[in-house]
Parts: sequence; structure tokens; C-alpha cells
Amino acid sequence: MLTLGKIDHIHIRVKDVPKALKWYQRVLGLAPDARYKHMQNGPHGTVMLANSNGAVRLAISEDKAETASGVGAIAFVVSGQDFLEWIDQLAGERVTNAEGQTIARDSVRDHRIFCSLFFVDPFGNPFEIVSYDHTWLVGKLKLNIQPTTE
Repeated sequence: MLTLGKIDHIHIRVKDVPKALKWYQRVLGLAPDARYKHMQNGPHGTVMLANSNGAVRLAISEDKAETASGVGAIAFVVSGQDFLEWIDQLAGERVTNAEGQTIARDSVRDHRIFCSLFFVDPFGNPFEIVSYDHTWLVGKLKLNIQPTTE
């Protein structure tokens, strides 16, 4: 049976990223993680915050919608091999992403240093499975994965 690794990060949607960054740094001691700087320039402007040892990570992104602030996807980390098996497991269970598309190998997103797969439960709660075995996965998937900045 497949198992999930630890929680990798939790997505948080906020209406004001600069204000949120100041608060999370001042109150929780979280600071931007430079390894994820390339994700700040995308359409969602995601900033990955981490504590000093990297054990706690929050992905902060801006969403101006009235109901947008709050927790987004919870991301679990797995090995590259488990990542491939999770794709097949989710596809076999006919799990969908937020757009209603059934999960498949072409659902994988390439974030340059990790690959991820977003999906929702039957109630619309978002989840993400992440693997940092990036190079191995890109080779195994043999897909023309377009880098994303989310």
C-alpha cells in the first residue's frame, strides 16, 4: 500500500502578500526560502516561507477574491517512485483536479526543483503530492512538462 511522506508545505491564500510576509516573519519567524525565488514571478506570485531548519514551510500566494484568504492545498512529499505510483493510484480511483479533469501522467507540474500533482477530495478540498526527485521523474515520465511558476 502506498503511504504519504511528511507534510512538505501548506498553501495559504492571502489578499496582501507583503503584509502577510511581514506578519509570518514577525510572529512565526518564517522567512522566504531563496531556493523557491523563481516561483515569486508567476501568475500567483507564490512565496515559499520556511523556518530556520526548513522543517516548516508555507507557500503564500495572493488571491484578491473576498473568500480567498485561508488554507489552500496541503502538500505531502514522497519519493520519485512513490510519486509515479500515486499518479496511477489516483487515476485508478478516478480522482480529479480542481477543474474536474481526471488525474493522469500529464497532470504533473514541473517546478524546476520538484514535481507536483494537484487534486481534490470529493468535497473540493485541495491536496498536492510533491517529489524532489525531479530529474529522475522528468526522465521517467518522458513528458514535455512545461515549467510552472506556481
